[in-house]
Amino acid sequence: MDSVDKKQIEKLLEDITSIKEVISDNKPLLRQMLLPIHFRVIALIAGVATIGLSALYYVLLEQYGSYDLIPSYLQMIALGLVAVAWLAVAVLKRILWMKSLKQIDSSYTFGKLIRNLYSYQLLHLWVPIMVSALLLSLYSYYLGIPRYIVTTVAFSLGIVYNSIGSTTRITQYMITGYWMIVTSALPLLFPDVSVLIWLALSIGCAMLIFVLTSGRSKQRQE
Repeated sequence: MDSVDKKQIEKLLEDITSIKEVISDNKPLLRQMLLPIHFRVIALIAGVATIGLSALYYVLLEQYGSYDLIPSYLQMIALGLVAVAWLAVAVLKRILWMKSLKQIDSSYTFGKLIRNLYSYQLLHLWVPIMVSALLLSLYSYYLGIPRYIVTTVAFSLGIVYNSIGSTTRITQYMITGYWMIVTSALPLLFPDVSVLIWLALSIGCAMLIFVLTSGRSKQRQE
């Protein structure tokens, strides 16, 4: 019996050592990958684009009264600007992220970063949240209350940012996350105010807050 217990204890100690090694190897990498300084330019573009496009649609709706009355060419221009902004953020996210991380360690590859990022338990939180947000947004649109899409998306993104902040202990994510969570309630509290204003204030300003609170060279050194 003593022999069995001793073997079990030795096995347990080996497992604990293994877990510590994995954590010590991967946790700093995750933190390096998600340092706000890597995403300052991307967040700036996303914030400015969100606020600018919200303002554009607000002006068009004020002038024409409803989306259906907006001339088709203006609708196409506005949708084109949305697509360009989305593509710019998606492409720049990969390019600038990799460029920034290569300055830390030239061995980084995009595949390695994605594997390390999505092998964490964060993935099992992000995916359910994003799927739930998509389903709730579609349901809101089906019910004819699309303004609640802003509430759903802002709240979901806030939870995602908070999960990143709590895992990596990076304060900027927590500040941005709580801003989106709190402001996601505004479309519900003030139904007479255009949801485009709340979109700009919630998600647009959240990205600018992320930029303003992001570290510079000191954080890069850390």
